[in-house]
Amino acid sequence: MTKTVIFCFDFGSPYSYLAYNYLSVIKDAGAEIEIKPVLLGAIFKATGNQPPAAVQKKGEYMFNDIQRWAKKLNLEFKMNPFFPILTVPHMRGAILAQKKNILEQYMEVMFNSIWVKALNLNNQEILTKVAAESGIDPNDFSEEISSDKIKDELRINTQFAIDKGAFGVPTYFLENEMFWGIDSIKFLIDSLKN
Repeated sequence: MTKTVIFCFDFGSPYSYLAYNYLSVIKDAGAEIEIKPVLLGAIFKATGNQPPAAVQKKGEYMFNDIQRWAKKLNLEFKMNPFFPILTVPHMRGAILAQKKNILEQYMEVMFNSIWVKALNLNNQEILTKVAAESGIDPNDFSEEISSDKIKDELRINTQFAIDKGAFGVPTYFLENEMFWGIDSIKFLIDSLKN
């Protein structure tokens, strides 16, 4: 029986960008992946956690660590000068893209726009243009991400992650086991093989 791994992410997390580009390793281990867009800020607030950039030494380490991972995974990476990016509309857009069955295209375009092209996606006009590149009509995007249905679904996803023990992203869930961070994938793969 195929096992399902739930992948929780937020576009504002550079580690989520790396993890998204590393999901193939989980797929190669025979798992199906269920993608759950969540709000990292809400997870931090609920758990009392802080973003790495809020702690100077941790922020400095994170930047070097991301560079190492990008090199290991052979990925382009550019620290976004507009970081932190307030990703509420981006993550609502992910829910919308999921409903339209174009989530992977949306994720690819959004992650690349933030962490490769280093665009200012705090700017609503640029954000809408980027969303359109994934196949979402700009008018639909602007209207739908403000709908209660989309807002509620993102809240439900985020609460799911919090209730399961998440304190940051990327976080993976396999049955009752949680794996946090990109380097925990090796342990996730071990669990998939057992």
